[in-house]
Amino acid sequence: MKTIAIPEELHKKLLSLKLEYNNKNLADLMENMLIEYRKYQFLKASNLVRDKMKKNKVSLGDLLKKSKVVREEVANEWFS
Repeated sequence: MKTIAIPEELHKKLLSLKLEYNNKNLADLMENMLIEYRKYQFLKASNLVRDKMKKNKVSLGDLLKKSKVVREEVANEWFS
């Protein structure tokens, strides 16, 4: 286990969140915050891909067909 120093005001805000979301402790709260942050990052990347697909007029089916070719090439290169 590690100890980190944080400002008192931030500590109070974290304790409020812990109580609000019924977390067992601050470590549990922070773990949940990290999970939500990763979900947010994934959603941002997903929206970026979707926007680029719309811009380039590429359907999901087209993308899957193209990616299949690339996956087969990589598999052949690695396992042949």
